[in-house]
Amino acid sequence: MKTFASVCFAMAATAAATSTLAFGEPDSWSSGWGQGVSEYAAVNAYGDELYIACSDYDPVRMTLTSGDRSYGSGYEGDFSLIIDGTEVQYPYETDSRVGSNNFYFAWDALRKAHSIAAVTSDNDYIELPSKGSASALPAWGTPEFPCQTAF
Repeated sequence: MKTFASVCFAMAATAAATSTLAFGEPDSWSSGWGQGVSEYAAVNAYGDELYIACSDYDPVRMTLTSGDRSYGSGYEGDFSLIIDGTEVQYPYETDSRVGSNNFYFAWDALRKAHSIAAVTSDNDYIELPSKGSASALPAWGTPEFPCQTAF
């Protein structure tokens, strides 16, 4: 019985870990919704991910994960986005007018982007997909746009 319980626990843990890591299609943008949060993700072929979480009540959270390192909202490391050659520094820091404007600018640019990359505070350059961004990210100013800034 103990072995059966151990096997069941291991299978459940594996399934939970797999589903946690599986959000987003490789080389494309994806969107989803769960527990009151709209989620958007761009995942490259290496599994690096730009993740954006929006709700009606909390400021936007944006994280970049590359390998075992995470940057952005809630992490010590920072990142900037380079969208079609234009750098947007720290688009997740929205607690000022400039920061909020940077986020909205980046959002619109991501929807129209032909090339997207991130540069981390460790000087890593990470290419991200642009495919599917216009369909995954709702247009700013529309009823479907759920993101709030801190400012």
